[in-house]
Amino acid sequence: MNMPGFFVADPDYRLPHPRIPLRVVLVAHAALTRAFQLLRAKPPTGFIFPNAKEDEITLELYRVLEDKLLGTNMVPGFDRRRFRNVVRAPEVPNYDGAHPSKRPDLVMFLMKREHLSVRPSQDALFAECKPVDDDHPIGGDYCDKGIQRFITGEYAWAMQEGMMVAYVRGGRSINNHLAPVLAGRRHTVLGSPDAPAVVLRAMDAGEPLQFTVHLRSFEWQEGCGCACAITLFHSWHDCA
Repeated sequence: MNMPGFFVADPDYRLPHPRIPLRVVLVAHAALTRAFQLLRAKPPTGFIFPNAKEDEITLELYRVLEDKLLGTNMVPGFDRRRFRNVVRAPEVPNYDGAHPSKRPDLVMFLMKREHLSVRPSQDALFAECKPVDDDHPIGGDYCDKGIQRFITGEYAWAMQEGMMVAYVRGGRSINNHLAPVLAGRRHTVLGSPDAPAVVLRAMDAGEPLQFTVHLRSFEWQEGCGCACAITLFHSWHDCA
């Protein structure tokens, strides 16, 4: 998708922010994959993947990403030339400031890109994390409480990309379980996405990184018009 930036009254940034290079998104996915591998190989005391709740997994994932992986060369490219830091549940405003304390699960803030006219507080890969299992149906949780937040401008409103991270149990997959929901009765409210498409084949038996493109349902402030579509990357990981 090629869309020129719309300049707002504030001369310090433009909407939308320039795209996050795909190689940076791939690095973030690789870091998430490596973090899950480390948590499986050497889980913290008392942490058991099959029984862990959403917040428990997100907390441990954050600790590994920020404290063990970022800038350590364990994941090539996951360094402070590309990422400032990883933050868990920071308070950020929605697109019009009416809700100043939205809390996306994980935010990977990008290194400063002032030469591209961005607002650093919003220049990031925003990730929402959701369980996908018997107790958390994809439609009600992953879509209505996850994807929907990007559509309505709660998260990543200045960006052209976002990420959904799934904690998968029960052998669920993007093609067999997410794709039918996106094509079903929620299709329009979720921004009329096409079917998920593979970005990168998994190097092991894991789920490949896929993406969908969604129309957004809000208007940028300062007369900038309707927000452009957003590409959501789906990073699914086995937590059984």
